[in-house]
Amino acid sequence: MDYLWLANVSVEVAICALLFVRGYFRRLPFFTAYLALNLGQAVFLYAIYHHYGDNSTAAYIAGWVSEAITLVARLCATVEVLRLVLRSYHGIWGMTWRLLAFICPTVLVFVGLFSPRSPKWFVANADRGYQLIFAVAIVLCLALIRYYPIPVEPAYKALLLGFCGYSCVKILIDTILPGILYSQYGQYWSIWQTLTMSSYLLVLILWGRILLKPLPAIEQPTLLPHSVYTHVSPEINGQLQAMNRQLMNFWKTEGPQQ
Repeated sequence: MDYLWLANVSVEVAICALLFVRGYFRRLPFFTAYLALNLGQAVFLYAIYHHYGDNSTAAYIAGWVSEAITLVARLCATVEVLRLVLRSYHGIWGMTWRLLAFICPTVLVFVGLFSPRSPKWFVANADRGYQLIFAVAIVLCLALIRYYPIPVEPAYKALLLGFCGYSCVKILIDTILPGILYSQYGQYWSIWQTLTMSSYLLVLILWGRILLKPLPAIEQPTLLPHSVYTHVSPEINGQLQAMNRQLMNFWKTEGPQQ
């Protein structure tokens, strides 16, 4: 367990250093804050576990409270990446953030109504509900990007895939483990930590590899003369542009001024 914790911390420190050295934190402030909070959580919990023990009440409270904080940070980081991907499509972005605002409280209410009465398993189900929010939102976004040919830079796609993959793994862990180890909560907690840390380490490695390459530059599109556009087929991205215009009218969102 200590070796796994050290590996996570080492890779996370390297990624945070990379974000600051290359100035990526300006482009991804919430993502940077999320990694910094995760790093602080790892150090904090390591001290708590070694002082009070893995199965103590203090470790349980500290673990889930810090997890709730990092979940909020992850939500902000995910929305930040989605905004970067969809920033050119104001109507579609308006639909996306409104769906997120609706799904989040809905899933949490559902979890609260149908979770077991035991506080220990309620918290585990609440965590699974939050992961479900992330997974569903990102999968829908990726499906939208796939169906409509929205160009996505590999760096942003890797960040989204990392968030989605980690959430899906957490859902499986929180769903399967309670049924297998329902009567052995102490053993459940240790196995949960190992599986969670291992899956997060894989995500960190993915992010570290993609962030070694330069992030895409933010450039203002250069408009061609009107005579050129009149000769371009109006069917190019027709579905996407029509959907975007309809959503902009629906949300009363103004497009970029030309």
